[in-house]
Formats: sequence, structure tokens, C-alpha cells
Amino acid sequence: MVTTDPFTELTLALSKTTLAKMSKHREICRCVDYVIPKANRITLWKFNPEKTAITCLVLYENQVFHVPDNLVLRQDDFPVYFDAVLKNDVVVASDARSNPDTLCFTEGYFKPNNIHSLLDYVFHDDLSPLGVICCEATGSAVTWSQQDIAALKRVAQTTSMFFTW
Repeated sequence: MVTTDPFTELTLALSKTTLAKMSKHREICRCVDYVIPKANRITLWKFNPEKTAITCLVLYENQVFHVPDNLVLRQDDFPVYFDAVLKNDVVVASDARSNPDTLCFTEGYFKPNNIHSLLDYVFHDDLSPLGVICCEATGSAVTWSQQDIAALKRVAQTTSMFFTW
């Protein structure tokens, strides 16, 4: 994907009205993969209209895309995470298994998938949350840098400007 600035490439891809939604999802994931190399897994999630659930649209791992069937996280099951991500737009959990905002995922998601760190950022339609871009580090924990957070914020902002469901 990247031949010039990855953010410029993402902007150009998302601004194409003829580009299919799945192709846009893939461009977002590829950009995140490039600008946040510590992320081994990248997922793109969509909020329901009430902001009480998110559905996984795509999983990108080892340069392979997967479309999970009915992978939905509900606020009723994970209230602390939903409160954190909706309140702050970002969740930074270098030690995701012990972070208060993400501890709820440890047994059912982090351990089975060997995930140790998580970095999430919300993208919006005007001021309304549309979805979450999620970066995960597998194998061992990583420390997300301010540069990682800023890069993901920029991807989320670009996604917010151009992306429609």
C-alpha cells in the first residue's frame, strides 16, 4: 500500500466514493499496521446506533484479513471497557490483562488469543462514535508510545472524515 505518506494514502483511499466498504476497512488496517508496527493484530469495530454494542468488521493478522462471524461485544457484558472507550475515545493498555479498563477481556479473549497489550481509538461521525480501531500485541506486552497513540488518533481522525457505513 505505502508508496508515499501512509496518512495521505489512507486519505486518498477513503475519499474514493467507488471503493467498496471492505476495501476501505482493509486500507484502514494496512495503514495502522504500517504506522504502529508493535500491533500484531488489528481489528475494526462498528457501534450499534445505541452505542451499547460493537461488531467486529474485520481482523487483520499476519497480513491476512478475516471477517469474523457475529463477533459482538455488548456493554452489558463489558461496562467498564465501554465506559472508558466512550468517555475518553482512547484506551491505552500496555498490560491489558491487568488494566482496569480491559481486565474484563482477559479470560475469554486475551489469554486464548495470546494478547498482552491493547490500544483502541474511537472514530466518529461528527461527534457521534461510529466505531473503534483496535491494535493488539500478541506474544508479550509492549509499551505503547506517545507516537503510537498519536498515529492511531490520526488514523481515527482520517477515518472519521471520510468513512461512511
